[in-house]
Amino acid sequence: MKYFPDIKEIKLLEKNSQKNGSGIEYEELLGIWNFKYVWGKESDEIKNISSSILQVLSARLELKSKKKVDKLNFEIKNSINFGFLKVIFIGNAELKGLRPLLTFYFEELKISISNFQIFNKELKKPENKKMPFFSLVGISTKDKWLCARGRGGGLAIWVKS
Repeated sequence: MKYFPDIKEIKLLEKNSQKNGSGIEYEELLGIWNFKYVWGKESDEIKNISSSILQVLSARLELKSKKKVDKLNFEIKNSINFGFLKVIFIGNAELKGLRPLLTFYFEELKISISNFQIFNKELKKPENKKMPFFSLVGISTKDKWLCARGRGGGLAIWVKS
């Protein structure tokens, strides 16, 4: 049985990470993370509808190493699946600071049915001030979860597959 922290524990982790950093390291982030739950910006309640929809759509975050020498940059993929339909955003991510922040942007949007690609579009990199990010709050390599707060203020937890 996997253990997930409750919102009180997550908020304590977040307070600590703001003060002292989360201690999350590059290697710990590598892999495929399946979406589990989301909490609203100012709420201690799990957003059940949003969480359920993202679970049904198999929302996932994938972080791959770009270069062996560069321990800050990742290739990032964000995807959802709906039956045979798959939507994937592909781009770059970078760890910044002590907390740390995982800033990212998507360069490409791909949509496919089965393995047949039906849409591919290049995306523009946003200005640095508008760059999306996850503030990394906590991680458990033992229980394989990752918790982060997004730029919009929502708090999410993912499970490593």
